[in-house]
Amino acid sequence: MDWTALAVPRCELAESPRYAHGGWTWLDIKQRKLYRLKQKSLLNSPLQRVEVIALPDEIACVLPTSQPDLWMAYGRQGAWRMQANQLTRAMDAPFDSTKHRFNDGKADSAGRAWVSSLVDARQPATAALYRMQHGQAKAMVDGLIVGNGLAFSPCNHWLYLTDTRQRAVWRYAFDLAKGELGQRELLHTYTEGTERPDGAVVSADGSYWVAVIEGYRLDRFNAAGTLVEQVELPLARPTMPCLGGPHGDEMMVCSAQPDLDFPNRPGFEQASLIAARVSAQALPENQVV
Repeated sequence: MDWTALAVPRCELAESPRYAHGGWTWLDIKQRKLYRLKQKSLLNSPLQRVEVIALPDEIACVLPTSQPDLWMAYGRQGAWRMQANQLTRAMDAPFDSTKHRFNDGKADSAGRAWVSSLVDARQPATAALYRMQHGQAKAMVDGLIVGNGLAFSPCNHWLYLTDTRQRAVWRYAFDLAKGELGQRELLHTYTEGTERPDGAVVSADGSYWVAVIEGYRLDRFNAAGTLVEQVELPLARPTMPCLGGPHGDEMMVCSAQPDLDFPNRPGFEQASLIAARVSAQALPENQVV
């Protein structure tokens, strides 16, 4: 893939990329900033001005609704409604926010938000995956350290989940009508060096694309859950891919900052976000109801 470093503000920890309502959105968790690019293509024309929104919380995940100016945001203090760039608290955190924060999430096709948490100290395994519905958060999976990699299969039969610190990729049988999880299947465990799974996206063919932080790549699992492809990246610490664009064939990948042990590849030394045209096709981003 022919990757391009995007000419956008450098992020300390770029995460939660989304393509929705004809534009791109991403976060810098550590700097408490949301970035919005109101154009469809990352590759066909020069980038327009990037809007920057200061955040009142350590927001790690944003999800669109059916209204272009209304998004849901999830951070250390809980869930927030973000409308016209103003954030108001919608729900307090369902965990001890001195030790945890929300981390990664996706909406299912019925409009429920599923958001994982992480443990600041990376021990013990007291984080969880929560289902948000009717203003309430219910823990659906416990025993996590850094819940990540949330995605749903196009057929709505599977929910994908990673734990970055446990270095595992799982999928759960998923009942969309009931919003319930069934049996868990381990798809892969990472054992080489310090590489570990982070955020992910599912493409229209059912492939699950997961960022391998400190692995310089994306791993693609097919719809059967088999690891079938490794896509090399110029980023040392990719955190999450996203598919979108006017034809659904543009991929953005966010990253954490490199360091001396894990530098980015030449030509991408300062890059926080990259993009390329890919053979995969995007699914529409599910919206929170």
